[in-house]
Amino acid sequence: MKRYGGGKADTALAKSLNKEYGPVIKQHIQYVLDHSQELDKTLKVQAQVSEVKNIMLNNIEKTLDRGEKLSELQDKTSDLHSQAQEFKKQGVKIRRKTWLQNVKIKLVILGILLLLVIIVWVSVCQGFDCTKHET
Repeated sequence: MKRYGGGKADTALAKSLNKEYGPVIKQHIQYVLDHSQELDKTLKVQAQVSEVKNIMLNNIEKTLDRGEKLSELQDKTSDLHSQAQEFKKQGVKIRRKTWLQNVKIKLVILGILLLLVIIVWVSVCQGFDCTKHET
């Protein structure tokens, strides 16, 4: 009504426009009947285009989701890398601490052994000078 209103259609009586538009409508109907295969092909192509469009929209959605997941993965990778660096620093600190404790234990054992050697030396020699001869 918006496009064609206000013309002959508003004032026409029933079937009064058949003489004027009947041949045009008949021609259009005949065209559709004669070219039905082409129209079927067109409908098939339109259906295929719609299907491809839907597939592409799904692919775009999946790509966006994948992009979000990749950014999450990148964030997790960064966090994991920083945690690995911290773990490495802690490992070096612990290794140094255990090495120092190991050296301390060895020095204590060496000190005890030296003390035992001195005690044995003093008891055998009855002093620090073993060069004294008993006469």
